[in-house]
Amino acid sequence: MLGTIRLVVGIVARNAGIDEEGIEDLKVAVSESCALAVAELARAGVDAPVEVALHEERGRFGVEIHDRAPAEVPVPAGDAGTDLDDRQFGLALVGALVDELESVALDGGGHRTTFWLQAKIESAD
Repeated sequence: MLGTIRLVVGIVARNAGIDEEGIEDLKVAVSESCALAVAELARAGVDAPVEVALHEERGRFGVEIHDRAPAEVPVPAGDAGTDLDDRQFGLALVGALVDELESVALDGGGHRTTFWLQAKIESAD
């Protein structure tokens, strides 16, 4: 399923004017964000879908990933002392690839992670 999501993101982003480098960055960001959502759902033992929405606005392209993991997901044994958890590390990676990133915990559980990439304006040489 992730391969299909990456394919669709690439097609829609290309149509929105995102260059090839940006498209590859978006695909990695989508993969990482979906992996984080799936991991949290699995840790919580919740069988729920991860929702992906694509947004196109003037000059930019966005992706929104939404999961329904409970607010309090148990930390696996042995990971309690780590300074940087998987979610923080993954979001740091995503943030390095995109122009804007927002990730919020939702009331009632789950997260919504949204990121945007600006279309590059090609100069006429």
